[in-house]
Amino acid sequence: MIEHYKEINLYLQRLTGDKILAKDLTQETYTKFLEVSKTMHNIKKSYLYQIAKNLVIDKVRKDNLIIQTSYNEYEHSIEIEKYTEEILLEELRKKELKESIKNLPPQQKKAFIMFYYKGLTRKEIASILNISTNAVEKNINRAISKIKEDITKDD
Repeated sequence: MIEHYKEINLYLQRLTGDKILAKDLTQETYTKFLEVSKTMHNIKKSYLYQIAKNLVIDKVRKDNLIIQTSYNEYEHSIEIEKYTEEILLEELRKKELKESIKNLPPQQKKAFIMFYYKGLTRKEIASILNISTNAVEKNINRAISKIKEDITKDD
């Protein structure tokens, strides 16, 4: 596993943005790995990454560090040519969806958002809104029907 030393070190540099800290954490990663490998056999490389990541998390928590991530403009930007009609249409659909949700009756809007955006169960929504799970189901279904109607009438 020593052949992965540089790889782990670079991984930690990307996570921390600090070469010296990354070197220290790489050493600590291998120390922990050696301790574990005494009792376990056939440990995979992914375990090294897990140890390294956990050490970064521990370091951040312990020292209240704010890890800086590098920003490379070229990695996070797109060329104008790639900003195609498909992307514009997708943005338009999202805008239409938001507008349609905004215009839903209050109870339907709440049930729809809690279910689809917040991931709550029908039972949890029923408890929050103080209505039956059957009423939640009806509100969600009516919201979906209304949204479909709003979006398809524009086509």
